[in-house]
Formats: sequence, structure tokens, C-alpha cells
Amino acid sequence: MRNWWGRFKVVFVFVISICIVLLFLLHNLLTDSLPQTDGEIRLPVLRKPADIYRDRFGVPHIFAANDTDLFKAAGYVTAQDRLWQLDFNRRVARGRLSEILGDVTLEEDKFLRLIGFGRIAEKIWPRLSPESRAAYQAYADGINAFIETHRAELPVEFSLLGYEPEPWRPQDSVAFARLMAWNLSFSWHVEIVLGRLVEKLGARKAREVFPDFPKQGPFIIPASVKPSWRSTASFLRAGRNVQALLAINGARLGSNAWVVSGDKTPCGKPMLANDPHLQLMVPAVWYQMHLASEALNVTGVALPGIPGIVIGHNDKIAWGLTNGMVDDADFYVERAAPDSSQRYWNGKDWQEFTVVEEEIKVKGQEPVIFPVRSTRNGPVVSDKHPAAGESQGVISMRWTGQSASDEMSAYLHLMRAGNWDEFVTALQAFKVPAQNFVFAAKDGDIGYYLAGAIPLRQTNGMLPQKGWRENGRWRGFIPFGKLPHVRNPDVGYIFTANNKIVDDRYPYYISNLWEPPSRAVRIQERLRAQDIFTVDDFISMQSDVESPLARTVLPFLLGSIETHLDSSNNDLVTLYRLIKDWDGVESADRIEPSIFHAFFVSLTRNTLRDEMGDELFENYIKTGNVPFRVIPALLARPQSPWFDDVNSPQVESMDDIIIRSLLDAGKMLRQIAGERISDWRWGEVHQLKMQHPLGRHEALDFLLNIGPFPRPGSTGTLDNSEYRFAEPFASVVGPSMRQIVDLCDLEHSLSIITTGESGQRLSRHYKDQTLPWLNHEYHTLVLDKSDVIRSATSHLKLLPE
Repeated sequence: MRNWWGRFKVVFVFVISICIVLLFLLHNLLTDSLPQTDGEIRLPVLRKPADIYRDRFGVPHIFAANDTDLFKAAGYVTAQDRLWQLDFNRRVARGRLSEILGDVTLEEDKFLRLIGFGRIAEKIWPRLSPESRAAYQAYADGINAFIETHRAELPVEFSLLGYEPEPWRPQDSVAFARLMAWNLSFSWHVEIVLGRLVEKLGARKAREVFPDFPKQGPFIIPASVKPSWRSTASFLRAGRNVQALLAINGARLGSNAWVVSGDKTPCGKPMLANDPHLQLMVPAVWYQMHLASEALNVTGVALPGIPGIVIGHNDKIAWGLTNGMVDDADFYVERAAPDSSQRYWNGKDWQEFTVVEEEIKVKGQEPVIFPVRSTRNGPVVSDKHPAAGESQGVISMRWTGQSASDEMSAYLHLMRAGNWDEFVTALQAFKVPAQNFVFAAKDGDIGYYLAGAIPLRQTNGMLPQKGWRENGRWRGFIPFGKLPHVRNPDVGYIFTANNKIVDDRYPYYISNLWEPPSRAVRIQERLRAQDIFTVDDFISMQSDVESPLARTVLPFLLGSIETHLDSSNNDLVTLYRLIKDWDGVESADRIEPSIFHAFFVSLTRNTLRDEMGDELFENYIKTGNVPFRVIPALLARPQSPWFDDVNSPQVESMDDIIIRSLLDAGKMLRQIAGERISDWRWGEVHQLKMQHPLGRHEALDFLLNIGPFPRPGSTGTLDNSEYRFAEPFASVVGPSMRQIVDLCDLEHSLSIITTGESGQRLSRHYKDQTLPWLNHEYHTLVLDKSDVIRSATSHLKLLPE
């Protein structure tokens, strides 16, 4: 026994010693790369010294003598906090994930090479303005200065994957910007699914599951505003002929923005709020930053990899963004030569495909050569499109992002703008992705402008075209001056929640990709409810979880149940009693939202899947929030044949499907949360885990991911918290940042992001904004230099050699 005990003690001490050593090594690995934020660093790329002050959340306030040094310092500081994210973003944009992850990402790389963000960037680069190229180059110089001096202290992800970052090229920033534009495009997925729906069901039947945006709005530009484009009707009469055969909503990427005039604030100047809804991940999508030089003094959020502030304000104006939901891509069915895969018919002759051979390096394997064919309309995407299927033949795609444009020029001028006219002038260079810009100025103006390249079409843009016909090709773009815009409307406010921009008086086709109107309806309700708004009122609006969508659907649910309530069906009676008095507020501690969303998911499946078939239905619900527009429209037409289950011998009514779906909801919640109804609270089944790209690996979950946390709200609420319809109910999309700017106090705007400034796991700024974000708290972005210095927790001086 003594010998056994002695051996056990030796082994125990050995194991503990090994664990201590491993923990020590892991701690050093995780902390060695933490940035220096105090003292001095020599940076040979600088011309003059620059100062970086950080506040208590690690937000850098960068002061430089000129814009070139400012963007160099910005690149350096971004690399300090987010180097691996920078490299990962670049690899995604260029289709180079397999170099570090192996063949598990080979198909993703092929898809990315097919779209060709890297090729697009190389084409765009020489066409940019000298000022834009200088900004990109300076930013790249700053990133590279950090890489060169910190190769021995890289973030842990580089060690885990066993590689080092290459030097950053300015074209990498351009490629990443186009990737972000692509992420905000929806028609690339929608049009193929739409074509297959029409092919299988016919246009009339398909129309019912892609309903138009409600005729009564609400619209971004009020119906009372006289349209400035009315005089251009003869110029583009063809635009009137572009009819929306089918309409869908935006895929899970919405946003809220609103602004009120000084007549509606205590101090007499405008106030603006914005919260873009994007995928919630680690590190955060956004990076907070303050940039100041002789020509600039601007604060807000940047995208790591792109110089400048995307959303924010300077000392005169503020702006916010929501996605324009523009139909910016078309697909073309091409006629390939029957005797060759190298030629296609262009309408007059057989023409050779343009072929680019992409070499994809794969970790541990030989490179893969991937040929990308292109027609005059664009790259052939049919082989890699996730919804195309074999029956679609050869399909090419044209997307506005394939054309050269200079968004950096737009932002350089936007960050310096001081009034409406300068703001509008800046936006003329902004093409991709089309965005709703909401504006407020210290001089009292408020405004809105849709900025972006919107194709002029002769035929419907929602269905695949025949590639050899001229009438399916674009005839240019809507002139900038004729894009929807408004300044100082009489109602005293402007709002956008990815809703339809303007009513049918507008002579040009923009899109049918609008989001469901629920969030827009709720913003309008709140803005109409009072005359004067404070910052606290805007905070209340950004935390609002009352769902007009639920209020719309609930009467149909209750009416069907009450008409056919069977007291012997205990499950039905219980579910009815639990939801019958619900007011549509989707709080995390309430059970009714869980029942409602389980019912809604079940209702959509029970209504549509039998006729679409499993594969088409799965692709259909991946087109975004389509069901949240379709189902309310079908409920308003109770005789719709969609409610009949074609797989059963009897003819089902809407009431039958509603009752079946409510019972299915109970079954779903029991499977997810258990038999106890008290465990069905919305925050228990609807949770958010912010995931790191490497956090999908079980061993790295605890180390890199953040959460889970209970979440209120859904796609229909202002505090947006969307779940994948195919995989309920995990929250995956929400407010990626929140901003509130009071033009009476531009020196102290409110902001919050989802995680923290740092991508380094042991940094105190890895997730220090998460709890404030969850609790609808904010921190202040200070603009005045003396206030910055007074509140700074660190000061780093960058010195030239």
C-alpha cells in the first residue's frame, strides 16, 4: 500500500508539474503578443511623430501631423489589436484559406476565386485616385511596420496554425472592401432560387411566396415629399417597364438608422442613431477609432483592413448606414457550343470563354488548379453556386462590384465634410455596396441619400436572363442626381430599416429585396409617439423588443384556435392559454416569444415545404427573412392553395395548418428545452454565442468564443436578434455596433461594439464591451484632444527614425 501511495504521489506531482508548465507556456503564448500602449516606439515609415492615447476600453485616439502619417499610425495600431483578423480577412477575400486550414476549405476557396475579389482589386487599383492610393499605401505601411518588428510575438492563432503573416499589400484592402460589399449583396443567391421556383411552380404560384412590399409602406422617403426625379420620366421611361415579378426580403443582414431634426430635441439641433445588423463574431466586425490630423478630426468605427471611419462623425456632421437592399447582380443562362466547352453564343457568333487558371495552395497537399471561365456577362458560376443544380446549365453572373469604383475617395471626402452639400459631393464616388446614408449636421440639416451603382435594366432583374440577348444586359446605372434622397422633410425625421425606399412613383427599378416592414413600422410608431426626443429616448428605442410582426400574425393564430378549440386536446389548450394575452413584447424572460417563433417556423414548413420539396425549401429559407414577409401575406389570403398539404388525401384549410403548427411548436420546444414549460423562456432557447473562426473546434471553444448569453428580440424587433430559420433559435445576427450622436454635443457621442477592441484572448479588451452591449449601455467617444488626454489610460508616442 505504501509503495502504491508513493508511486501515486510521484505521478500526481509529475502531472501537476506538466500542467503548470503547459499553462505557463500557454499564458506566455497568449500574452507575448499584447501590444505596447505606453512609452515610445520608433517607426521608420513616419515623417513626423504621432500620438496614440487609449481610453479605458482601449479605443485608440490617433493624432498625427498629416493624413499620410495618420493612416500609417492607424494601420500600425489596428495590427497591434487585430493582426490575425486582418490576415484572416485578407485570406477570405483572396480565396487563400486552404493554405492554412487544408482541404476542408478548398470548396470555399474555389467559390471565392470564382467571384474573384483578388482579380477585381488588381483591376481597380490603377484606376483609383492618387489620394485613395496614398491612403491605402500608408495604411499598408503601418501594418507592415508592425509585422516586421513583431514576428516573434504574433497572436496565438498564428502559432496554432503554424504560419506567419505575409506583408500587407494595399490591394489587399481593396479586395477585402469588395468582399464586404459582396456580403451585403443578396440577389446572387436569390435569383437562382427564384428561377427554380418559377420553373417548378410557375410564375403565378411563385409570386405568392415572394409578395411585394406593402403598398402603404412605411417608406424611407415620406409619400408627402415631391419626388425630384419626376422630371426625368422621359429620360428613362424604360425604368417604368422594369416590373418586380417577384419580391423577396434581405438575407439576415439588416440595420436601423434614424435622425430627428432640431425641432424635436431639447437643444434645438439634430440627433442621429444607427445600429447595423451583421453577423456577431469574435473578434468584432468593427474597430472603434478616433483619427485626427490638420485636415481630419473624425471618430466612429472602422473595418479592420480598410483605412478610415465607415460610420461616425466629425466636428460638424454625423452619418449612419443601412444596407440599400439593391438588386445589384444578374444571372445569365448561357448557350454553350454543343461540340465544345470552350465557346458560347453571344447572340451573333460563337465566342471563346475567357479562362483564368487560379492556383489554390493547399496545406500538406499539391496545389489545385481551378479554371475560371467568363463570358461577356461575367464569370461562369454554375459549377460552384450552392443553389444552381445541374439543370441550370451554364450560368454567368454580373455584379456591380466587378466594375471599378473608388469608395475610399468617397470616405476621404465624407470624413472632411462639413455640411449637406459637401456630404452629397462625397457620396458621388460611392458605388459598392449601395447604402442608405442618413445625415445630420451641426448647422441643423438632416437628410438621406441612397448612394451606389444601381443598374438600368430593360427587363426584370429578379429572374435569370438569356445571356445571348441584348435586352437582358445593363444599359448603365441610375444617374447619381436621380437616386432617392431627401433633405429636411416636413415630418422632422427620417428613418431606414432596410424597408422600401420610395413608393411606386419612382420611375427606376431599384430592388424587391426589402426587409419585412416590422422594424420600420416600430421606428415610425416610436417617432410619431412624442414631440421631443432625448438621448435616453434613443437608447430606449435601440433596446425596444416589441414586435409588430408578432402583433400582425397573432390574431390569425388566436382566431383559428378559438374557432376550433378542442377542450380534450390538452396540449392545444395549454399553448393557447399561454399565448392568448401576449402583447408582442419579446423579452428574454417570457415564454410567449418561444411559442410564437416555434409556431412561425412550423407554420412556414407546414405551408411551403410539401409543394417546394425538401431541397428547394431549404434553399428558399436561406434567402434571408423571406418567410417573415411571406407568411403574413398568405395569412391575409386564407383560401390560398398553399395551405393544402399536397401529400395528404384531404384538403387542408388555413385553420388546419395553423392548429397543426401550434402543436408542432409545443413538440419543438419540448425537444429543445424539455417538458417543463418554465424552461421555455425565450432567453433560454434563444441564445447568442459569438464565435471565433477557429472556435468551431471543440478544444478551442472555451479559449476563443464568447457566450452563450440569453437574448431578447428577433428579426422583427428594433433590438434585432435574428436566428437562422433553418436552425432555430440560436442568435447569429444583431446590432454589430450602436451609435447615438447628439449634434449639440459632438464632443461626446455614445458608442458600443459587441466584444472589444482587441483580438488577443488575454487582453482585458477582448470582451470588455460585451456585457455593456448586452445591457444596452454605451461608452463615450471623446473628440476634443484635451478631453482625450485627460481621460486617457495610456499614451504611446510613435517616432520617426
